[in-house]
Amino acid sequence: MSQDTRARSSRGRPGKYFDPVTLARIKNLTLLARHVVEGLMAGLHRSALHGLSVEFSEHRPYTPGDELRNIDWKLFARQDRYYVKEYEAETNLRAFIFLDASASMGYGSGDVTKLEYGSYIAASLAYLMLLQRDMVGLVTMTGAGLRILPPRSHPNHLRTIIAELEGLKAEGKTDIRGALEEVAGTLRRRGLFIVISDFIDDPEAMARGFKHLQHRRNDIMAFHVADREELEFPFRKVTLFRDLEDGREVTTDPRSIRREYRAAVEAHLKKMKALCRAHAADYDLFTTDQPLHRCLVRYLARRGSS
Repeated sequence: MSQDTRARSSRGRPGKYFDPVTLARIKNLTLLARHVVEGLMAGLHRSALHGLSVEFSEHRPYTPGDELRNIDWKLFARQDRYYVKEYEAETNLRAFIFLDASASMGYGSGDVTKLEYGSYIAASLAYLMLLQRDMVGLVTMTGAGLRILPPRSHPNHLRTIIAELEGLKAEGKTDIRGALEEVAGTLRRRGLFIVISDFIDDPEAMARGFKHLQHRRNDIMAFHVADREELEFPFRKVTLFRDLEDGREVTTDPRSIRREYRAAVEAHLKKMKALCRAHAADYDLFTTDQPLHRCLVRYLARRGSS
């Protein structure tokens, strides 16, 4: 069965299609995002877009596919380069999706790694926001630093986002606080920051990053991605454990440390929830075996209340 046939056959059965095991079989990320969103929207009553204005926003370089009527010909006459005029009428929202691509995100006990699941979330949210004519950008956080795709509202922007996601590899360590502060410092007005990460980072450092966003009156959403084994620690035999970020290894009987491990995980989760609550950030924990549409429902609920 081809990818397109398989995707079409899953329509009308969103419960099955949203199963991460099923999603893992679909290699085309654009196809995946489109059908996840369309499957979800088919069960919802979509409201008309509202609150649009026609105020000029900014210029950006022309890219193939842009409408010629949006070219600023006066600016072309002065600079001999094509620029497109963007208006606030093209968007309800300016959003950045931050995706953690550190080495720890490469872990996966099943068919889907945390990075793959995070990429599914990012692609689906980007598709949905562009469908709503919102402006969406992508920030990938890797050990080599940040890659920033500025927010755009043109449908062709999805191709750029998807290409970036498909080229990601989980490696190195990331600095979530630094990434948030660097991007927030470039913005002229408030926006939405969606952070997708396993949040294996210093909570106090992340708190300072969230505080910086809150001070600038940005909206914050934190999608905490975890593998079921990380939370439950089901191992029973003597096992070699390796830290994916610093390479340290330890061989131990997991039964001897299970209680202490679970207590540490629970304490970390409580810190993350408290951190987000203190800085008016929406927080949700997702395991990679959960249906993907829950992330989208959460986003739509947040948008509906804003």
